[in-house]
Amino acid sequence: MKRKRITSSLQSSSQQIILYLPDDCWESIFKFIINNNDENSLKCLSLVSKQFLSITNRLRFSLNIKEATRPFLFSLFKRFTNLTSLDFSYCHYSIGILLRQISIFFPLKLTSLKLPMLCTFPANGLRTFSRNVTTLTSLTCSGIYFDIDDLLPIVDCFPLLKELNICRPKVPKNNETNFVSTIQRLLSKSPCIQHLELQSTYFLNNQHVVDFCLCLGNLVSINLNFCHHLTETTLFSLVRNCYSLIEVKMECTAIGKENVGNSDSLVEYGVYPQLKSLYLGHNSWLNDEIIILYASIFPNLKLLDLQDSPISEGICQGLRKCCKLKHLNLEFCSGVKLHGINFAVPKLEVLNLSNTKVDNETLYMISKNCCGLLRLLLEKCNDVTEKGVKHVVKNCTQLREINLAGFHLSLKIRKLISRRGCHLC
Repeated sequence: MKRKRITSSLQSSSQQIILYLPDDCWESIFKFIINNNDENSLKCLSLVSKQFLSITNRLRFSLNIKEATRPFLFSLFKRFTNLTSLDFSYCHYSIGILLRQISIFFPLKLTSLKLPMLCTFPANGLRTFSRNVTTLTSLTCSGIYFDIDDLLPIVDCFPLLKELNICRPKVPKNNETNFVSTIQRLLSKSPCIQHLELQSTYFLNNQHVVDFCLCLGNLVSINLNFCHHLTETTLFSLVRNCYSLIEVKMECTAIGKENVGNSDSLVEYGVYPQLKSLYLGHNSWLNDEIIILYASIFPNLKLLDLQDSPISEGICQGLRKCCKLKHLNLEFCSGVKLHGINFAVPKLEVLNLSNTKVDNETLYMISKNCCGLLRLLLEKCNDVTEKGVKHVVKNCTQLREINLAGFHLSLKIRKLISRRGCHLC
């Protein structure tokens, strides 16, 4: 009985300690267990008690606003007082009026703002908004209808801007040249820009980007996907002028069209060790010669995306030169040949070979020389059998995920994959 009373007393004390933990302690605990402002986790915790509701309200930093949310918007602003990010992407209410109201009644310390797609650029609303919201560093204006000088107020309104997204701009055909000039004027007055998104700005050409580069001394990443007129002239201009640039996205462009030459041309092109990620997927002008050259020019690449490109054996020489590569995407590269990987590629962690013609022999070479693989994607690789899968699972001891969608696997192979602690997709 005495032992029971002691146990009961200890349990009661423990419960009291937990019950009366101060808010600061709970807040630290919640921050530890919640990843990236996870909305579902916050909802679950808020249902436990009024104390938890109050704490989770303070931990809500972003809000996605839709049409159904609009009637409750000001109540939500009163509830979530620490918001730093507002996303109006799918809200079609008059955004200019809404921005003015937020600025007047709820001067939040916002750092990120996403405007609605397919709206007219709210120049006047942003001017009013910026009078009380002076902390903005990220602005998304994707898929918006622009007039000629609409972008210019951004410079005066948000001088601290580091991230600017003006993808898929809706600009009248006769205003495209003026709009590009406005972008350049904006960039020339925005020295803090580090991340620039210009995807699907179809009317951009090489000279436009060459001119932009002179204003982008602090650029870290740029997205030029689906800018169909851009070639390697753009790529080389970026890496030569933007010394902090680590990521370039140029998918669905004209990379390779100018035929840059062979790997003996390094003196002409230079070496740019700062670039870490290069996305060149869906470029029909790419070939092995270009990939080998790029591997020499960008020796410190950690990510290379070449999906749906007409390359063959050249990627093997590329892997030999880019010895720090961690992520390689060759999905839909139907002509790719990897039998030449007869050397160690110890840093490679993610390899996507989905929808290619790799076979068991290729997988054997990969399993012997890419022992550090964590993730391998082989979806719809019809020339691979269980024999090839077994090579990979046995030799790549660190493998944590293998995608074999479209395969019919025996129970024996499934058990082998499971025993190795590998997740089968």
